[in-house]
Amino acid sequence: MLSRWNRWDPFEEIRAIQREISNLFDRVLGTAEAALTSGARSAEWVPPMEAFYHGGALVLRCFLPGVDPKSVDVTVTDNVLTIRGERRLGLDVPRDDYLFSEVAYGRFDRTLTLPQHLKMDQASARYEHGVLEIRIPVVESALPRKVNVEVAAPAEKVLAGAAR
Repeated sequence: MLSRWNRWDPFEEIRAIQREISNLFDRVLGTAEAALTSGARSAEWVPPMEAFYHGGALVLRCFLPGVDPKSVDVTVTDNVLTIRGERRLGLDVPRDDYLFSEVAYGRFDRTLTLPQHLKMDQASARYEHGVLEIRIPVVESALPRKVNVEVAAPAEKVLAGAAR
């Protein structure tokens, strides 16, 4: 007996990819249902950071809105910086009263390997308005320096081209 031919539906392929991506995010970040059931996501979250040089120091900023600064732990070992902490829900909201939550709760842990040219023993940290700022002075010889570019005079340029 011959089986029926099924028409290929390109949109079904797209829907299948969307389902797989959604499942991946659910596995990594936790599902909205799990967040509502437990009152908080059980998966760890990763706070965003930025790093730049300013005023002779490496400045690292970690954005931690809603995190109690007393729950934040910053350590520097050799050239490895570790930031740990926890964001707690803070309210006991019954599940039936929750509409939705896009906020991640729970423990976080960030570990960064820093450049060797830093004065680790002079590292300092400050928490203000939900932003943890860590400053580590840079060894003077490692600071970027401007290199002037000489511009050849027009006559030199012609001679350089004629020498070829």
